[in-house]
Amino acid sequence: MTRIACFGGKLFQQYRMSATLQANNDEPYTPGTMLRSDSGQIYKIENILVDLRKPLQCVYRARFTYLFRMRYPSAFFLLTIEPAESAEGKVYIVKNMVPGEFEYQLDLQKRLSSCPNVRAVIDTIKEFELFIFPFLAGDLLQLSLKPLCMEPNNILLDYDECDESLMNIKAVQISDLEDTVIVPPGKRLRGPLCGNAIWRSPESWCRSRQNQALDVFSFGIVMIYVMVNEMVFRVNDNQLKADDSWHYIHRRHIFYFADEDSFNGFLQHIGKENIFFESLVALAGTFTPGQLRQSFETWDYVDPDLRDLVGKMTNLDPSRRITAREALQHRWFSQASYIHMVAELSCTRPA
Repeated sequence: MTRIACFGGKLFQQYRMSATLQANNDEPYTPGTMLRSDSGQIYKIENILVDLRKPLQCVYRARFTYLFRMRYPSAFFLLTIEPAESAEGKVYIVKNMVPGEFEYQLDLQKRLSSCPNVRAVIDTIKEFELFIFPFLAGDLLQLSLKPLCMEPNNILLDYDECDESLMNIKAVQISDLEDTVIVPPGKRLRGPLCGNAIWRSPESWCRSRQNQALDVFSFGIVMIYVMVNEMVFRVNDNQLKADDSWHYIHRRHIFYFADEDSFNGFLQHIGKENIFFESLVALAGTFTPGQLRQSFETWDYVDPDLRDLVGKMTNLDPSRRITAREALQHRWFSQASYIHMVAELSCTRPA
């Protein structure tokens, strides 16, 4: 609790102030900038987490703040009262929207705000097209043994560290709904390149027909990373930034997850008219007796149920992948206890 100083035995008279806050939208906002939300709350920018204004977004860490005006005896003083660092729900993420998408994204987020495992907007600053989200302590990439040259994953964790070897995970949420499109049942997207290159599905690389199956594939790749500490599509930076980066990633798609049926099904899915069709056929022919595939299903050191689940999630043919609901009903999830999951995650913490 914050104490307010007394002078001459008299407590300063307090007035909730009508503060002069950030008056324009010149980003990035500097630490200390005060922002008043549409609900009347005050948020103080603490630091800039991401600065990608051209053409993307800025992301800030902010703290809920009270501003008071104090009179003594005729002068005014400003007092900022900030909750303790450990105060639950008092630290936030402030993120600007792509210009012109504020109303669309707000409607989308409101539709999903009741889902406990989705991080949705809790406040807005419409004038500057800013969304305000609850702050979670970390993400899955913080549990890696190796430094990674990539942006944090959008699977966020709120946790307490119990000791040097264990952590208590209080919440897991999917973030970045502003990068989300709701695809109606039976419909597909065609043309966009969805997701990060390290997690992207093969049909998205080919800009072919895409629906929720691409998320199932990507989450299967994330599961390999979290449970086995292997990032199967992590090529070197030169390959990742090359004009033909698809070549190196697609080769790994085939290397780890293809069999004859799934590969032929994938080719049928993208169609002969797809510009990648002939290249993929040629790429599949590059696996010689000295460079044979190492299918994920042959990783004997991985739990058999996990291999079975991930194999069904990462089938190259989107029509043969299990759905998210079917994945959650898999025996691996039903048999994995909470303690087991915490132990597995703790094994991948940084040294």
